[in-house]
Order: sequence, then structure tokens, then C-alpha cells
Amino acid sequence: MFWKGPLFTEKGFVDTCINLETCEFVDSDKEEDGILVPLFRNCHSHLGDTEARSSVPPNITLAELVGPDGWKHEWLKNNNIEKSILQGLKEATYSGTGLIMDFREGGKEGLDAFEAHDYLGTSILFGRPLGDESLPGKHAGISSLTDVGSLAPKLSEQARKREGLVGIHHSENKREDIEPLIELNPDFVVHMCHATDEDLLALKEANISIVVCPRSNDYFGNRPPLEKIIELGLDLGFGTDNGMICSVNILDEIRFIKENFPSINLHKILEIACFGLSDMFNKDGTSRYFNPKLSGWALLSREAIDNYESIFNPDTKVLGARWRN
Repeated sequence: MFWKGPLFTEKGFVDTCINLETCEFVDSDKEEDGILVPLFRNCHSHLGDTEARSSVPPNITLAELVGPDGWKHEWLKNNNIEKSILQGLKEATYSGTGLIMDFREGGKEGLDAFEAHDYLGTSILFGRPLGDESLPGKHAGISSLTDVGSLAPKLSEQARKREGLVGIHHSENKREDIEPLIELNPDFVVHMCHATDEDLLALKEANISIVVCPRSNDYFGNRPPLEKIIELGLDLGFGTDNGMICSVNILDEIRFIKENFPSINLHKILEIACFGLSDMFNKDGTSRYFNPKLSGWALLSREAIDNYESIFNPDTKVLGARWRN
């Protein structure tokens, strides 16, 4: 079986044909099947609350929803997390997502609830301990310095000893001091909605990457400084954040970005969606956690003559995905 069509690359589109059995690029005179893109990267998610989407109370604040004693955590205690994660994984799979970086609540049981499922792509699970327990798993997903305080350095140290990644939420609902974050030196921060230009420059100097989740931020009246992040050239990825707020579909995310950040060109948006956090993944030159050459591709329907306009068209569908890892 073959897929033929324009393939998105970091330099633009190239016409090609992929042999789906061998994953080799070949010559072919067959008709176009659609538009090809590398499988998308979802660089920040919380899939455990996906099934809460229909029951989130209206007009709830961010703190009331996801704070340490928030509505979400009560919901997680009383519902089937495995089932909820499965629903999120289905959304991700059907929308051509090849990488999921999921922050897992609930200690080791939270990690086990994800690993109970066979996800075709690459999953990087960021553990969060219960109470004063040690870090579950390899990677550390820290809620915020405000929430965990002095526990953050301990979790970071444990992740480093296991050659794991460290991610943390920061400046989501209000500006937080950047110096303690720089001192912690995580691999990436999530949100930075209220970051100053000086904060962003400090992250760039410290070689710390950023993940933004514009739809989720917008739900609570926040907006990441995406234009400035791109202008400064920080390593950047897109995420969908809580499954109870937004779909796990990166196509939905980039369509929202197109409409709400009109000064950012479509190539740059799509580049981040397909190749986000590449600097972070390749810090040691070996791409330890994710190799884009092994990810595979999604086949998208053509809904417009222009390739970019077609991909961002709300009627565009994922016709299929070829997984390689």
C-alpha cells in the first residue's frame, strides 16, 4: 500500500510517495491520496480527567478546578482513571498524534493506569508522588513551585538520577518569580501566560524549553505570549492540557492558534505541532526520548488547493496513520 501527496517538512512541502510496508520513499505515478504530515506531538496533557469533560462545573476558576484541593482531584478519586485515559488515547490516536507527554496524578497507580493501555505512539509519563513519597517513574511532572515548594528540588534530583525529564507548570494564572524556576533548571515549563519578556529571555539563556496550551489557557481568560516566544527563538511545543477542558486533538489546537494568533504564519504553527521541543529531545545529540524519523505519518484529506489552508480547514479529516515505533 502506498500514500502519495505533498509531505510537510521543516523546509516546506515536498511531493513524495511512501511505501507503507517498508516506510521507504519511492517514485510513483499514482494519484494523490491527500496531504501527509509527520505524526503530531502533544507536549502536555492530563488524560486522566478526559471523561470529566461533560461534568465540569460552569464558571469555575482555575484554582477551584485544578488546585491542590480542586474539583478535578475529587473527581479523580471517585472515577475510573484507566477508562478516562483510554478515552483520551483514542482521541489522540484517531487524530494522528505520535507523541504524548502526559502529567500523571495519583502516584504509581496513576502511571499504571496509563501503562495498562497499548498506545501505538511514544508516551512520556511524568509522575507525581502522593504526599511525601518518592517520585514514581522516571520523569517528574511538577504542578508548580507554589504547590510543592521545597519538594521540587527533591523530585528533580530523583528524575535526573534516573535520566528522566523534568517539567513544571509556571506563571499560568499570574506571574511567578522566574529565579527559583531557573535555579530548579527543569527541561521545560508549561504555560508562562503571564511571563515578562525578561522571564522569557532568562529561560532562553538557561536553555529551558516551553510548552503552551492556548485553548486551555483561553478557557480561564489567560493567553500565552506565543508571538514573543517565537520571536525570541525559544524551543517550543504545543499541548492540549486537561482532557476535561479540551480535546486531545492537536489539529483542534493549531486551528485555534491560527484564529487567535493571526500574526503567526501557518508554516511555523504546523512546524511546532510536528517537530516541537526538538532542541530539548536532542540536547545530547541522540534524541533519547523521541526520534522523528521513527514516528510515522498521518494522511489528511484535502479540503483546499493550498496545502496549509487545507490542513487548517475545520473540515479536514485524518484518513489514516502509519506508526513506526
